[in-house]
Formats: sequence, C-alpha cells, structure tokens
Amino acid sequence: MVRYFNKGVFIEALSALTFDFLGLFSGRIALLFSPFFQSSLWILALYPPILTIRGNIGGVYSGNMSTMLHIGEVEPRFKNNTKKFYSLLESMFILTFIDSFILSMLAYLLNFFLGKTDFSQLQFFVTVPPLTCLLGISLALPLATYVANEAFKRGANPDILLYPVMSTLDDIIITISYIGVVYLTFISGSIIIMFTALFLLGIFFTYIFLKNRKDEFFRRILKEGSPSILFSSILGVLGGVGLANLKEKIENTPAILVLYPALIDALGDLGSIVGSLETTNLALGYTSKLSDTLRMMFSDVIAIGFASIILHFFLGVATYYICLMTGLSADPITIIRIAIFSNILSFTLISILSLLVSTQTFKHGLDPDNFTIPVIASSSDLIATITLLLPFITPNL
Repeated sequence: MVRYFNKGVFIEALSALTFDFLGLFSGRIALLFSPFFQSSLWILALYPPILTIRGNIGGVYSGNMSTMLHIGEVEPRFKNNTKKFYSLLESMFILTFIDSFILSMLAYLLNFFLGKTDFSQLQFFVTVPPLTCLLGISLALPLATYVANEAFKRGANPDILLYPVMSTLDDIIITISYIGVVYLTFISGSIIIMFTALFLLGIFFTYIFLKNRKDEFFRRILKEGSPSILFSSILGVLGGVGLANLKEKIENTPAILVLYPALIDALGDLGSIVGSLETTNLALGYTSKLSDTLRMMFSDVIAIGFASIILHFFLGVATYYICLMTGLSADPITIIRIAIFSNILSFTLISILSLLVSTQTFKHGLDPDNFTIPVIASSSDLIATITLLLPFITPNL
C-alpha cells in the first residue's frame, strides 16, 4: 500500500527548513557590499559562485557523513574516530582548494568575455574565492560534525537535518568570511600577503595529498567529487553572471538580495533532503532503481513539498519585516510572490533531479554521496537566480 503523506518526514523537514530563515540575515549582511557594486562589480559576480562552493563541499561532506553514520563506518564523535572520518575531513580541504581555483578561473574568463571585468581584476578572482572558502570551511566543518553527531545520538535523521541546518549556517559563515576578505583587498599591499598565504597553503595541501594518496576512500572522494564540483562550479559562475545582471534591480529593490541566499538555501535543502534519503536507501539496499525509488519515496516527497510551501510563504513575510526593521524599502506582495513562484517552479524539478542523480550514479558503480548534493546545490543556485530574473522579465508572472 502506497502512503501519500509521511508525517514524520514532514515534521523533521519543516524543523530543518526553519533554519533557512537565518539565510535572510546573510542576505542582509551581503548588502554591506552595495557601496562597492558600482566600482567593483566583481564583488557581486563572485558572491553566488562562492555560495556554490559552500553547497558543493558541504554537500559532499553531509552526504557522506550521514550515510557513514547510518552504516557504522564512522562513530558519532570527533576524537578517536575511524580513519575514514579523518580522510573525509582532509579530502574536504583538498576539494575546497581545487574547487575554488577552478571557480576563480571560470568566473574570471566568463565575466571577461562578457565585458564585465578586465585584466586588472584577475588578482581578485584568483585570491578572494580560495581564501574565503578555506576560511569558511575551517569554521564550518567542526560545527557540521557536531550537528551530525548530536542528531544521530538523539535519534534524529541526519539525512534530513544535517545539510539544511548547515547550509544556512554555512551561508552566514561564508558571507562574513567573504566580507572580511573583500575588505582586506582594499588595504594597500594586502594582495602580496594573500598570494603568499595561498602559496603556503598550496604546499601544505600538496603534503596532505601525498600523505593520503594510497588511501582508497580518500582517492575516491577526490576522483568522484572533483568532476561533480567542476560541473557545479560552472552552474555557480552562471548564477554569478545572472546576479551581476541584477545589479540595477538590487540597487532599486534591495530586498531581492536579502531574499536571495534564503531561496538558494531552501531549494538546495529541499533537494538535498530528497537526495540524502535516497542515497542512504541505496547504501542499505532498500532500493536499487528509479521505479522502486519513486514508489518508496512518494510519500516523503509529498511531505517535503508541503513543508516547502509553508516555508516559502513565511520566507516572503520574514523578508518584508527584516527590510522594514532595517530601513529598507520593500513591497510585501512582490516579495511573497517571488518566494512562492520560486517554490512552484523549482521543487518538482529539484526532486526529480535528486532521485535521478542518486540512482544513476549508484547504477554505474559510483558513490552517489559524492555527486547528488553538489549537483543539486549548484542547480538550485542557478534556478534561484533565474527565479529572481523572471518576475522582472515577465512582470505578469
């Protein structure tokens, strides 16, 4: 008998998704960039790709950590854990270093050919993303480990809770880190210090890589995570170009940037919950193909979708009141309409994509935890940007 609504999943999903309201504060913090938009468009162009890296690395870590807790490959503690746990942590730093440089070059080249940057700004594209992301992940990974361990020990499902909780906290961490690094670039002589720091970090991560090169689990994460992150970075760069094109709209309607990180959070979280539940089902042998997955996951997806409708309505309401309390102009109907439109457009697509990526990677002998959430997080970044553009392109929507 097919269940049409999973009450337990609905309650846990809605509880996890409430953390997305904190994403509104990272959007408000991001408006500190606004005085620099006119003279330094690269600041706005790099913001979505850097959020994408957060989604990529956090997704690989959350997916692997949740599944490994369920199947007993890691223990719910930080100290004296299994070798796989520490290999997972070290691989996250290597992936962050690689991903941020790939993203830097892709973002620069695309914005250069579109005439939005020039050669003088290359130094910022090379240094700012790696330093921001490495600082952010250094702060976020210990917190993510604590959340995963506590959820598991208390009987909650880390597949549902870990990524949604951490994606929002990571957005705040990465936004504050980005502001700090951006302000550093305006200090005379700081670029030399930043290049020196990157060089020393490169030597250190090369040592980590060589130390772990014979570790099969470590190699598999790098081998499978790097291509998915490359694909995801391309989507993130496209999102950055789209957000840069919204510069005038953001200046005229600053509430858009307040809502933007929360939309990314919400959509990525919804897809990650669906995908993470399925990767654990695959690892435990409950499902093995898409047709079985659709039957087994139907009630879960309906429950998650219902939670998302509630979430997006209140995201719009909360955005309006945050703007009101902080002196920003905002039309409540417009903001709520954008939030609801984002949910209607994207949830079905993200859910299907999550299930397709997880089942197809598993079918081809790959680890779906290294692919599903990064692809979903990056796709949500791009879709969230498009949903911000569409109401202005087609005002009748």
